[in-house]
Amino acid sequence: MIKNILVLFIIIASFTNAQSSSPYSRYGIGDLKYSFSTRYQGLGQLGVSLQDKFHISTINPAAWSNFDRTKIEFALSYNSLFISDLKNKIFSAETEVEGVNFGFPISSDLGIGFAAGLIPFSRVSYQSKQNFSNPDSMFNNYDLILEGKGGLSRLFIGSSVKIPFDWSIGATLDYYFGNFKYLSAISFNNETNFPSEYNLLYNPSGIGTTLGILSPDLNTLLRIENLSNLKFGASLNVFSKFKTDSVVTSVSSVLLDTIAQYSDYMSLPTKFNFGLSFILKERYLFTFDYSSQNFSEYKIFSKTSDNLQNSYKLSTGFELQPLNELSSNFWERVLWRIGLSYEKTPYRFSGIGINQYSFFGGFSFPINPDNLIDISVQYSMRGTNEKNLIKEDFFKLNLSLVFNELWFLRFEK
Repeated sequence: MIKNILVLFIIIASFTNAQSSSPYSRYGIGDLKYSFSTRYQGLGQLGVSLQDKFHISTINPAAWSNFDRTKIEFALSYNSLFISDLKNKIFSAETEVEGVNFGFPISSDLGIGFAAGLIPFSRVSYQSKQNFSNPDSMFNNYDLILEGKGGLSRLFIGSSVKIPFDWSIGATLDYYFGNFKYLSAISFNNETNFPSEYNLLYNPSGIGTTLGILSPDLNTLLRIENLSNLKFGASLNVFSKFKTDSVVTSVSSVLLDTIAQYSDYMSLPTKFNFGLSFILKERYLFTFDYSSQNFSEYKIFSKTSDNLQNSYKLSTGFELQPLNELSSNFWERVLWRIGLSYEKTPYRFSGIGINQYSFFGGFSFPINPDNLIDISVQYSMRGTNEKNLIKEDFFKLNLSLVFNELWFLRFEK
């Protein structure tokens, strides 16, 4: 069954790929990817203080300190988007492979866990076309076409360890790489004028680090009745300056010409993440998270953007956990979750900040006591139609395969 599901992942990713057509992703590094895990997606996308035996946290490496088995996660997402202005409404969709994570325990007693993975960090994907007509000009009817695709990926490797008083810390070495491709083209609706286009390509790459800390169960000190697993978590993403190569090309009816080619740096602001979680009556999990990043300090070739602002995200989630994980009844072993979030995105136009409201849901189906199929759904509303801006409504479906196995066993002689 696992082999068939993996084949299905590949087939879906191959035949449903398109562009999400979100013009907002033209600015900065595009739409941010907050979390890889489908479980965390269903809880509002963050989960800074979460620690469980099945999943690998990509937002807080300190959560790896409870690893007891080797873990592998694959993730796939389907994104559909409705875009509207005061006159038009369009739909687009795409499917993408979100990445893969791998982790295993080195020492369960010392809380030393190891993990590595390749996941997306940001995503640019849009396509727009606007018609212009001017009867008094020789260029009386033409289309302006803007397209963009690409983004940043994060390759990480790291570890965790327990420190005194049962706190955990963790750190990763991150390598960021990717490309941003931007197309601007004019297509005339006559045979007299020839179309032309300009292509701008950025290829940034650089290193960074993620530092995390996670508390033990703080309720052992507070002793609040019916409360358990009260944990606080925090993490920090720090980035070096990314060396960025840039190429500008012009395409006409007769030639392809490289106009400019140069190198400089991209500067990303530090990202802060905080979270609190607890379990009520041994079954009801609640999470509260906050993430912020000062994108007004983002620079590309030493230049800031008037269309970027300081961003933050607030989220909360709820998960109904099974009474008995080893129950013979399938539905009694399913984990159910919902989440809400408010996000002040990095985008700002005409003095108006682009805000996003999201609703999440999800569940985990057990394949067996150690392996899961995670599914989450997200519905979000972003933007406004004021001052000729656009409003977006999008639906996302995430699917993950989570495998936990006993590897690297040591036997005493």
